[in-house]
Amino acid sequence: MSESKEFLTGLYRDLLTVRLFEERQIEIYALGKVPGHIHSGVGEEAPYAGVFATRKEGDYFKITHRPIGAAAILGMPLKTMFAEVMGKETGNARGRGGVLHLADKSKGMIGFSGTLGCDAGVADGAALSIQMAGTDNVVYTFFGDGTANRGPVYEAMNLAAVWQLPVLFVCNNNQFAISTYASWSSRVEHPAADRAAGYGMPSRAVDGTDVLAVYEAAKELVAGIRAGNGPAVLECRTYRWRGHFEGDQMKYRDAAVTEKWTREKDCVANFGRSLVADGVATEEELSAIRASIAAEIDEAVAFAEASPEPKPEEILQGLYVD
Repeated sequence: MSESKEFLTGLYRDLLTVRLFEERQIEIYALGKVPGHIHSGVGEEAPYAGVFATRKEGDYFKITHRPIGAAAILGMPLKTMFAEVMGKETGNARGRGGVLHLADKSKGMIGFSGTLGCDAGVADGAALSIQMAGTDNVVYTFFGDGTANRGPVYEAMNLAAVWQLPVLFVCNNNQFAISTYASWSSRVEHPAADRAAGYGMPSRAVDGTDVLAVYEAAKELVAGIRAGNGPAVLECRTYRWRGHFEGDQMKYRDAAVTEKWTREKDCVANFGRSLVADGVATEEELSAIRASIAAEIDEAVAFAEASPEPKPEEILQGLYVD
């Protein structure tokens, strides 16, 4: 591995932080501590960790509903995240938004909609502000294979191309749109990357379970965007380990295929093994990283559980501009 130990172990920490956040989210949901549904992103951490490793100060980010743990990579405190997930006043939206509305302007996170893809143009707006300011910053906007088929996404990609806006469109192709296989809704193998040529954009399609492959592809595309060459598309092929939402019985897919992906294509376990095999880190060092993150999550969950819920008489605060 050509990257430094600091970079690689930091990348592993990012992967593992998202994984452990997502696993704990499943646990507290099962205990009835999360209002509404959650959409687990376990197994889909690498597209976020690999892409975000190319970020710099002043960039903007639009993540999606899976995995929301990716917000931790961008610096959103775990306490704030769990408090919002659990509908508490100490969350980023004071518990009003929940799992589908993590945002933090101070971290460059410009929010996302629970109706997937409808707000794709917001990324263009953020990119236009960058272009007008004359900086070399980038907007990273994420969406799934199902959302790749939506009209607002096409419009956002077309406008970004016409105006040569600094946007990296990242498709996390986990092969399912709720219960619809990607191959049932798209005639091309890569629903985002294969369509990029129609907008005159460069694109790459990579194994989304290989965090270094994601990083290298993103690094190449982001360099072009920062140089003023306009938008680009990165598609990362992953697999949705769990249902569309917790409680989904997944009758529409083969359990043996799911088991094979989880056993052979675990981005966290595979990267950890490669770090040890290449002499970058020891098993003890990786265990220490895991223990550190787990302790932070324990503290964050305890904080969220002890935080107050919104008062009924204040529930509409923030809905309108005062």
